[in-house]
Amino acid sequence: MNQDTLTQHYERDKRVWDDCAETYEQEIVEGHPDVTAYEAFEEDFFDRLLLHLIRDKGRQVHLYDVGCGSARLHLRYGLKVSDEDRFEKEVRESVLNGRRLNPGCQYDPVLAHGLVSVGGVDFAANMIKLAEHKMAFAGLTHLTDGRWYFEEGSAFDLEPMPADPLPVVVSVCNSIGVTQGPTGAVELFKSMRRAVERSEGIAIISAYRAEAIESFALGNYESTMNVCGQPRWLRRGEYSSPDFTKLPLAYKRAHDPNPRITVDVLDKDGQVVENSYVLERDPAATRETIDTAHITTHTDYESHWYSFAQFDEWINQLWDRSKSYHISGKSLDALRGEPAQFAILDMGGWIDDLFNRWGI
Repeated sequence: MNQDTLTQHYERDKRVWDDCAETYEQEIVEGHPDVTAYEAFEEDFFDRLLLHLIRDKGRQVHLYDVGCGSARLHLRYGLKVSDEDRFEKEVRESVLNGRRLNPGCQYDPVLAHGLVSVGGVDFAANMIKLAEHKMAFAGLTHLTDGRWYFEEGSAFDLEPMPADPLPVVVSVCNSIGVTQGPTGAVELFKSMRRAVERSEGIAIISAYRAEAIESFALGNYESTMNVCGQPRWLRRGEYSSPDFTKLPLAYKRAHDPNPRITVDVLDKDGQVVENSYVLERDPAATRETIDTAHITTHTDYESHWYSFAQFDEWINQLWDRSKSYHISGKSLDALRGEPAQFAILDMGGWIDDLFNRWGI
């Protein structure tokens, strides 16, 4: 793919994500149970990494989310570092009422001391608007004072970051899969290295593995086709065009072999035109998707799931292998991390002892 083609795909994908921002938030970020489990797995990993850098290494940290979307990490860490008095009051009230706050949202004094700033970039303006709304709704507008911020722009254009606070640059939940194909993935690897190389920071790319297409991707995309359109491996029918939205009646979970899914069909006005409409996989198109790990729908949406070997090749070619890790998610969490892989560039050797302790 040449530069002109990459630019065309970038503009196309920008339009796609602007259009689906709100539905994506409702149906995937806050919806599909396999996706929310994967996100929780990522967040637990980042919690432990940040605590290690702050507590064990004595560093102040700047977290930067590449492809930040609707501010999942901003919201999580905003809640964890802000307003100690309010959280103490809520904890006491929750105990008295016989319930517990979600620990992922509770104040953490170590993070409050050491996580001094959080930034993020996304190419979809509507995603950033949604992110700003979520921060305001959570009562975190006091954080958006320059230290906690969003930027509209390209993940390919990251600039070198200062060494203090220590930059931890992350691309989460397979954002690399929607960065304009393999050419864009290479640009992301380059850009993230450029951001942290001089400052001896850390870059992390969390992604789905191509090896998990059959077990995870097929059911996942079928279950959320109201976000990005009907997958092309499902047989075409009279409602396959972008003029109709198919709303699945139940989520398909990982490793579900059922080749059919039942949906309600809605027109452009959101009116139901057919209930309990059954879609079925086309065997040849399904096999092509599994073999290529290239996901397409009957809209302009597309995504790639890259193999473990492909990630290894990019790490060898584009990063400093002696300062890099490539680990499977299941080595960290056999259940939630099963479909995942992490590429980690640790320019300063900050996490060697952490991973040694974990046996990685």
